[in-house]
Amino acid sequence: MMRNRRTRLMWLAITVGLVLHLVGLAGAWREVRRDNSGRDFASYHYAVQVAVEGGDPYDKAALGRQAREEGTRKGVHPFFYPPPFLLGMAWTAPLSLGDAYRTWFWLDELMGLLAFSGLAWSWRRLDPVVVGSVGLFLGLLTGLPNNHAMGQANLPVMLLVVGGLAAEARQRQGLGGALMGLACMAKMSPAVFVMWWILRRRWKAVVSSLACAVVLSVLTLPIVGLETQWGFFTRVLPGFGSGSYNGLTVGIDLFGNHSLPNLYDAWFPHENGRHLALSDTARRLGSLSFALLLGVMGWAFWRPPADGLARAGQLGAVAATMLLVPVITYEHHLVWGLIPAVALVAGLSAGRLSWWWVWPVAGAVGFWCADLVELKQLSLSLRPSQPMLGWVVQEAKFAALAVFFLASVVLGRSSSVTSSTGSAS
Repeated sequence: MMRNRRTRLMWLAITVGLVLHLVGLAGAWREVRRDNSGRDFASYHYAVQVAVEGGDPYDKAALGRQAREEGTRKGVHPFFYPPPFLLGMAWTAPLSLGDAYRTWFWLDELMGLLAFSGLAWSWRRLDPVVVGSVGLFLGLLTGLPNNHAMGQANLPVMLLVVGGLAAEARQRQGLGGALMGLACMAKMSPAVFVMWWILRRRWKAVVSSLACAVVLSVLTLPIVGLETQWGFFTRVLPGFGSGSYNGLTVGIDLFGNHSLPNLYDAWFPHENGRHLALSDTARRLGSLSFALLLGVMGWAFWRPPADGLARAGQLGAVAATMLLVPVITYEHHLVWGLIPAVALVAGLSAGRLSWWWVWPVAGAVGFWCADLVELKQLSLSLRPSQPMLGWVVQEAKFAALAVFFLASVVLGRSSSVTSSTGSAS
């Protein structure tokens, strides 16, 4: 009887989630159809254009010149992804910016559905609530249509990560490592999952991921030469720690930045008064925070997870770290919060987390899903009379990520309280 009720609730949650997702998707598509600027996608598109013509895709001025020659934009955000990322975007070379951007919208949607479905499938044995929560979050998470509209690349990378973790969990370490290597060569942040494998001494997966990265780098040589690739690792990548992001001119103090270094930038701003890079103090605090979070996870997860639910908690903590430590964590990055959110819902449903966590987790999930524009309007309306409360609203999504991390650590250290907990990727 109880299981039948849970199954009905699962399908209800999936149905509601799909309906809400289609509504949000339709709204994002209306924006994209009217927009020929390509938004963030433009940097990928013009990086490919410059690279195939023999130029340096990390040269922001070259990207801007290409855009002006085509008459689409006055300038383009810099490209700061690993060189092999361009292999995956090479299909855009013969297309106009507008056509490539709109094609990417639907490819991104497909990759997102596969990533969400992959997580639900690989964690399905934990609890029926897992599949239902994934379906519901598909519709509730406002960062998902934002990701589509901005032309971002989080979801294809997330699909690779979910696939890599699922394969490794099923003792296919070579395949899992190769998929994770692909993910790391699209965006560097999934490397924290490789660190988790190192902690757990999953050496075949680690070596496979490194080998895949090397092979991809070699395959990229025809369009991005060795000198340019070396420049990414020695010049562009080190700038991530200071927030320079290869010359990105979007301020760290943007309302939609939900990271820890964002707080440090507010407390210890750069002496030039601009928020395009961290001050020395803020940068040191950011590095210290990253080391501290890694240390906490290293201490908490030194022993292998007790079962699938604890494993899910550990992966949730890793994903939350991915969002907390970068200098910039924008709204579209929050799709990665799906991993800790689903793990914590499962933990609460199974009774693995104590009742004390119900309200913090529920509040965190609510703010994680909340519309950023509405939060900003509320924050601005509160600031004249209640500035502290306005600031709290501004940092609500950061607080949600912090709760995700802390609760996931607790879940990741927990022991089985039932005999029916299954495996998780």
